[in-house]
Amino acid sequence: MDRKSYLFNLRQNGLLKGQKPCFITLKQNYGKIYNGGTADYIMSYRDGVLYFQKISFFLKRLQPKEDFTIHTDRFIEYKFTDKTFMTILSLYDKENKFIEIYYQKGTIETASTEDNIQRIVDIMKEHGLKEESINEEGND
Repeated sequence: MDRKSYLFNLRQNGLLKGQKPCFITLKQNYGKIYNGGTADYIMSYRDGVLYFQKISFFLKRLQPKEDFTIHTDRFIEYKFTDKTFMTILSLYDKENKFIEIYYQKGTIETASTEDNIQRIVDIMKEHGLKEESINEEGND
């Protein structure tokens, strides 16, 4: 899938819900914010809301019935964990619930996702999001 063309097509057809689109993967964890199975999404941001638009595994089509949103003011801390070919953005709320957002890194194709995720985090930092106070480095 050519990500740039795919996003262009979604924009042309008015299907992209937010700005700064990112290709991400969510996995079920004990953070209690996302409880679905492993799935690919386009995450985007607009007006204090993260939009998660599910992409089907094989055909890479949007599955609107599986979409959801999260208001960013819920989060108080974040952490980036770098792995060999991916990064995990963890967002924590006041109740110690969290979501882990996985995204690929290090290629031309992934550069816009890396940049857009950083831009989203920067906007959230302007509204009070803080880096996690206990720094742990990922081991790979």
